[in-house]
Amino acid sequence: MRAKKVVRMLSTPITLIILLGLLAAGVWWGYKSVSARVVHPATPCVTVPMTDLSTSAVTVNVYNSGSQRGLAARVSATLANGGFMIGTVGNSDNGILTVLIMGAAADDPEVQLVAAWFVEPEIQTDGRADHTVDVYVGNSFDENTAWVSGAPTSLQIPSGEVCLPATATPTASEPPVEGPQPESQPAEPESAEPSEAPILGPPVPAPS
Repeated sequence: MRAKKVVRMLSTPITLIILLGLLAAGVWWGYKSVSARVVHPATPCVTVPMTDLSTSAVTVNVYNSGSQRGLAARVSATLANGGFMIGTVGNSDNGILTVLIMGAAADDPEVQLVAAWFVEPEIQTDGRADHTVDVYVGNSFDENTAWVSGAPTSLQIPSGEVCLPATATPTASEPPVEGPQPESQPAEPESAEPSEAPILGPPVPAPS
C-alpha cells in the first residue's frame, strides 16, 4: 500500500518534467525554424510591363549566417554598387556555409538576376508574395572568389512583364516633349479703334 502511494507521489513530478521537456523542445524547434528563414510579410508584388529587368528594380535582403563580422554589410555594399536596391541587412542562424539565394520561385527573373552575381549559389524558394530576394552568406563565403566577374546588370524578360515589390516598382512618368520649347509670346496690346481713312481724289480747285 505504501509503495503505491510513493509511485503516485513520484508520477506527478515525473510527468511534469516530461511535459516541460517537450515544451522546451517545441520552443527550440520553433526558434530554429524562424531563424532559418526570415518571414516576409504577405505584401503582394505589382505586375508591370518590362522587357529588361535591371538591378535597380530588384530589392535584396542580405543576412550573415556565420561569425564573420560585417560580412553581410560588405556583401550588400557590393550588390548596391551593382545597382540593386538593398532592403534588410542583418544576421540569421540557419547554418549556411557559402551562399544561399532565397526567392519566390527559382525561375523568377529577379532570383536569376541575383544568382548570376555569385559562383554556384544554392537556390531555394518559399513562394513569397513580395518578390524580394534574400541572400544568406556563411563562414565559407570567399569574398575573393565567390563573385562572378562581369556579372549582368539586367536580364531580358521574354514574357514582357514582371512582378516587383511595390516599393521598387518604377512609376511611369510623363515623357518629356522633344525639341526646344517655343518661347511664350507677349500678349498683343489692345489696338485703338482705327481712324477713318481719308478719301483720295483730284484736288478741288480754289474759288476764283
